[in-house]
Amino acid sequence: MKKTAISFTKKTTHSRKNSYLSRLWLVLLLVAGGWVTACGPQSEKEAAKTENNIPMNEEELMRKAIALSIENVANGGGPFGAVIAKDGHIIATGVNRVTANHDPTAHAEVSAIRAACEKLDTFDLSGCEIYTSCEPCPMCLGAIYWARLDKMYFANNKDDAKQIDFDDSFIYDELALPLSERKLPAEILLRDEALKAFQLWREKTNKIEY
Repeated sequence: MKKTAISFTKKTTHSRKNSYLSRLWLVLLLVAGGWVTACGPQSEKEAAKTENNIPMNEEELMRKAIALSIENVANGGGPFGAVIAKDGHIIATGVNRVTANHDPTAHAEVSAIRAACEKLDTFDLSGCEIYTSCEPCPMCLGAIYWARLDKMYFANNKDDAKQIDFDDSFIYDELALPLSERKLPAEILLRDEALKAFQLWREKTNKIEY
């Protein structure tokens, strides 16, 4: 009888321990699930909007760009993401893949513009807006102008980027200087010969202007 009582006590204690551990794991899973929902790439509400083709507002679109930037760091890219949308619907996204693709032009904004143009089969993105996790560098800003996007939204600014050694300000400063005072040596060469292409373009009657 004593052995049976001891055995029963051990089983009961073991059962309670298992029950406690099960509940603990359940709590941890619930907490983790809530964290992923709150901090993950896209909230359930935003995901549902995307899936059901419901327009997203400016904050939701920007959160998507920010989520892309966070994901991209984990995926070996730079901390930048961009979204191009039309009427609240995402047309294309892009992330910074400069080091991953060995392409210094593979910034998030440029990547998103390329993807949007390919999807819409056009070089003119009028009617679209761009949401980028950081204020664009001069290259990306130029691409945004050339793509004729209606409006630009950004989260981090260029001073924030400078704090993590992405300093674009010196390029902005360089552009304001005369050619002879810039750090990058530049020299005009064979301009007279190069003007031939411009003359042909001016005379071309069936050209597609952009």
